[in-house]
Amino acid sequence: MRHVDLTGLTAPQKWADRAAKELEKLHEDAEDADKELVFRELWREDAIRDRLIALIGEKCWYCETRFVRSPFHVDHYRPKSVVVGEAERRGYWWLAYDPANYRLACHHCNSGGARYGNKSAGAGKGARFPLLGPRASEGESLDGELPVLLDPVVAEDAELVGFDRQGHARRRPERPYSDDEVTRDLCRVDETVRMLALNSDLLTESRSSLIDRVVGLVQLYLTSGGNAGVALYARNEIDGLTRTTAEWSAAAAAAERLALLAHDRSGDDAPPEGGARADVDAGANGGAEPLATTAAGHRVDLRNLVASLPPEAFPAGGIALTGRGKRGPARATLLEDGRIICFQRPLNTPTSAARMATGDDQVDGWTFWSLTVDGTTRTLADLRDSLIAQNG
Repeated sequence: MRHVDLTGLTAPQKWADRAAKELEKLHEDAEDADKELVFRELWREDAIRDRLIALIGEKCWYCETRFVRSPFHVDHYRPKSVVVGEAERRGYWWLAYDPANYRLACHHCNSGGARYGNKSAGAGKGARFPLLGPRASEGESLDGELPVLLDPVVAEDAELVGFDRQGHARRRPERPYSDDEVTRDLCRVDETVRMLALNSDLLTESRSSLIDRVVGLVQLYLTSGGNAGVALYARNEIDGLTRTTAEWSAAAAAAERLALLAHDRSGDDAPPEGGARADVDAGANGGAEPLATTAAGHRVDLRNLVASLPPEAFPAGGIALTGRGKRGPARATLLEDGRIICFQRPLNTPTSAARMATGDDQVDGWTFWSLTVDGTTRTLADLRDSLIAQNG
């Protein structure tokens, strides 16, 4: 996910005039709580879509996949008609014609269809828009809302996402959880990855290949010695793969940052002159070690919990997690580094793993998952609470 700067985005005047008339009708219709609101789909018109495409190119703002002969949508970040799970309320109808609420989305991110092997990855974003706090009504400020779904328009949200060498999107470990995430025992990155299937087969395979290529180019650049031609070739290739408009460029940029950090830590010879030293320094700042956390202050993922378990508690392949949802039994595997493997995909948090396994957006993974250690079966919540009690 790359940050999309909406500064200066305006709609063409003729489009804006028509949108204002449609919004006026919506205001009149919304006075009748029982009346179904009807929307003219002005956001589908080239007049507005072309201006959105111009911001970071013809790619999805969520997963960064290019629109190559595939349908794409002008998604309403805050759903216009309804919000899933809140049948008694209308959606954000007053934002239906507000370009600041538009996000370009591929079909998989918006409507589903992605795959984890032979399993469906779910329905996509659609009208899902969970919050960590209260929802705003028409006329109220949106600044107080705390969306679970990461927003590419918010720079801080885009910066939360990192990638491993296998191409999996994940939370950057050096970024602390917000107080609201800790209160709700969930991770916004994990939930976004789950809802949008950002670790589907196509994406992880493509990003992994891209990451390998960038790492190789960085190594070529750093070891080119006095060969200016080789250094220039590698630098130009890296710049092309990491530019904002490039496909999956966030993964490419992460690969460059961490490859430079690894080189910096290795103590190898200094890179060639011409600006590379600044790149290494930027990589070191962006790839810091995870911040230390305490058991009492870390209630979202399992890193502290697994650190408290004896090594012999982890058989080869990890500890089996079991739960039962509306679809029946669910299974996952807890690894020694605190990750949970579900549908052969890694997640950092119990709640997102449980929701992926069950298809239930409301389940609490800490009480859902159970595991057996030393012959005793307990929920993750029980283990966590006992750990917190032990550490005061």
